Amino acid sequence: MKNMKINRRGFLFGSAAAVALAGHATQKTGRRALKPGEKLNVAMIGVGIQGRGNLDSFLGNKRVAVVAVCDADRVRLADAKRRVDVRYGNGDCRAVADFREIIVDPTIDIVGISTPDHWHAYIAVEAMKHGKDVFCEKPLTFSIDEAKKVMAAQRKYGRVFQTNAWQRSWDLFWTAVMIVRNGFLGQVRYVDANYGVGGAKLGGPSHPVRFFDNPQKAAEEGASNPDVDWNMWLGPAKWRPYSDQLAPRGVHKFFPMFWRFDDEFGTGYNGDWGAHHLDIAQWGMDMDDSGPYRILRSDEPHSANLFHGGRRQSGMRMLFKSKADGSDIELYHGPFGVWGTVFYCDNGIVAVNRGKIAVWQGTGPVKPTKEIRKALEDASFRPEKIVASSIGKDYGTDTAIKKDDALGEAIKTLNARYGLATAKVQVFKAKRGHVADFIDSCYTRGATVSPAEVGGRTSILCGLCNMSYVYDTGFDWDPVKNEFANGTGKGISLKRDAYRNGWDVEV
Repeated sequence: MKNMKINRRGFLFGSAAAVALAGHATQKTGRRALKPGEKLNVAMIGVGIQGRGNLDSFLGNKRVAVVAVCDADRVRLADAKRRVDVRYGNGDCRAVADFREIIVDPTIDIVGISTPDHWHAYIAVEAMKHGKDVFCEKPLTFSIDEAKKVMAAQRKYGRVFQTNAWQRSWDLFWTAVMIVRNGFLGQVRYVDANYGVGGAKLGGPSHPVRFFDNPQKAAEEGASNPDVDWNMWLGPAKWRPYSDQLAPRGVHKFFPMFWRFDDEFGTGYNGDWGAHHLDIAQWGMDMDDSGPYRILRSDEPHSANLFHGGRRQSGMRMLFKSKADGSDIELYHGPFGVWGTVFYCDNGIVAVNRGKIAVWQGTGPVKPTKEIRKALEDASFRPEKIVASSIGKDYGTDTAIKKDDALGEAIKTLNARYGLATAKVQVFKAKRGHVADFIDSCYTRGATVSPAEVGGRTSILCGLCNMSYVYDTGFDWDPVKNEFANGTGKGISLKRDAYRNGWDVEV
């Protein structure tokens, strides 16, 4: 590791931590031996709005103790420490400005990572090297190369790892995936993952773009912020002047979007929402250990919105080889809509999104056309046999969308009709909740709902989408080696252009 060239204001922990971070690595797969009554210790790195939610989840679990919080913004850091101290009724929580102090601390067992995307891989790999179990925000990584490295690191160091792909822990999505994976509607042939913006619509781009090429423009976005260690916030990304759009000041109650769409820090909607809906598509297709073999360029019009860089925003397709019969499964990236993920099978359709599900059986093969997708979107799709729907029995109204009893009844109906509890194919089912199950795995050393292999594969799908839109092209892909195939993809890099200050991700 080369990041011993520390060039940042007020490095609080000192060079000893840096040297230790460079030299120490462990192959230990177990956890630290605990004294009777002792709990696993947790440190949370990144305590913005998403990090605060994750912090609260860990604070609510009596099997762990949050002993440290870390952020490059001292205002957020102080607020997070206050939250922990109030919860525990003491002042013991450490407020740490440099995450490397946490990484080298042998008393910390679990690291929670809720930083912007560009920091995920480095912190996750270093934490695993130093014997820590990891809970990491989605998308797992900034680049495909980083995804491969995080996957390799979990295999090498044997740590318990969970990507925060929390939809997998919701019985709603589990139910949809179980119906598809068990073939109750025949083989899946087409899948829609809907989260892109279309045409000239307002909103962030599906892919990351460059907003601040002009340093003067960036400087005008906000004066230097004395409460933020800007050099540390940037980390591996290229230097640019402070911007309060990229890093909003202090504690706020909104999700900062500019860094998500900037190609030095984020992954666009493909990483932000694709990490959810592509993830469910991947799960339903039984591709958690594989991937597509071909990416097909979108035929949709280029966006007229300058915020989108003039690029297409949806319509890209991927081809997978079915494990069941070797036939093609086509995954289509569509715009945001009623349904997050839709599975079109030989004899029915499963449509699911947060708070709603609908299953049709007996439709025969349905090839999704623009007309079919529009009918699903505006609730005019009425094949003869609908098994269950949480949005109105006749699928002609959205009045029941927000009724929990309607959703609960739909899930209950589907579980009973298909006997999902005893079905032949069983996928990971949450027992006590997304974070609680992860903590249980840290004690038992058991599997999690979304280990690095799964989160990494989903991150790779997000990256493939981005490359197709940014370069306006299609290409062949090797899902085993996770690299371009058949001489395609020339001139497209799977890596970050360069890592500033030596923050290279090294397994």
